[in-house]
Amino acid sequence: MIEGRYFPPASSAVTSAVLSGTPEALRLQETGGQEPMMPVLQSVSDPVAGVPRKFTFADGGVFEAAPGADVDGFLGTHKSFFSRLTRFEANLKYIALAAMVTIGLLFVAYRHGIPLLASGAAVMTPAPIVAAIDFGTLETVDRTLFEPTELPEKRQEALRALFAELSFAAGKKGPPLQLLLRKGGKTIGANAIALPGGTIIVTDELVTLAATDDEIAGVMAHEIGHVRERHSLQQIYRVLGIGFMVALVGGDASQLVDDVVTQASAVQTLVYSREFETSADLYSVDLMSRVGRDPVSFVDLLDRIGKDDEAAQETYWFSTHPGMKERRAAVEKKIRELAGG
Repeated sequence: MIEGRYFPPASSAVTSAVLSGTPEALRLQETGGQEPMMPVLQSVSDPVAGVPRKFTFADGGVFEAAPGADVDGFLGTHKSFFSRLTRFEANLKYIALAAMVTIGLLFVAYRHGIPLLASGAAVMTPAPIVAAIDFGTLETVDRTLFEPTELPEKRQEALRALFAELSFAAGKKGPPLQLLLRKGGKTIGANAIALPGGTIIVTDELVTLAATDDEIAGVMAHEIGHVRERHSLQQIYRVLGIGFMVALVGGDASQLVDDVVTQASAVQTLVYSREFETSADLYSVDLMSRVGRDPVSFVDLLDRIGKDDEAAQETYWFSTHPGMKERRAAVEKKIRELAGG
């Protein structure tokens, strides 16, 4: 039996009433009424937390159950999906648990799903698109960040020869590699940058700061690692999102490439994630070992670049780069592994 209100068909009247019987043989008794009605059930509204359930009859009449009435028990549908969902919605503990699970799933999707999609999309991106991103980004950074190199021509030739040695050892897998020398100025300073299409930029300031050519070669090898592992392209996809990724791989890319360049989003992607930096470090060790150069020397150079930044020495939870102590330890461990020790 369920108490509630009854709305007769084709009428604005409303009376209190009691509904009893079974779904197949209902009895509706209005308060003050003499004979119970035997309405034919047409439908029952779905359970929604906080909303009264309504019984609609074949003649157009409607019975609205009182708040909290056990409609599912009356109908025998208490085990249905919507009934369980309603009970779930009314339980604050379940709601809190669902919120925590949802946040967890979103974190997992962000932490693992997007990087996985970005990795696949980077492999599938057509070479002309990658070359277009390189060309446009280089045009932008040359206009806004860099100045022409001021290194003597003889020094430039020596650096290009050094880069050619590393490029040959790196093999032809991936886009062709090319070295560009630029003056970084106060904005960029001592730095090196790898673009997704194989362009690697080394600044005059980094060359001047280096104590040996092996230090420069180690940095070059590190940037080659970013190119060969497609880190630059993956980072672009991570920053700009799934929609950009789908459009680029699908071929609708002309406007999107322009957006990367004009908004300088590509420059933002040059700040790699911690795992990309570690991967490029280990690639550098392997490549430097193959050409017979000191594989740990570039860490010495990075130490000098970050010597005034205490935070750069340690790896913290929110660090975008591994700390210098961790980087040196990983490099030395890789060297021992290559040496068989």
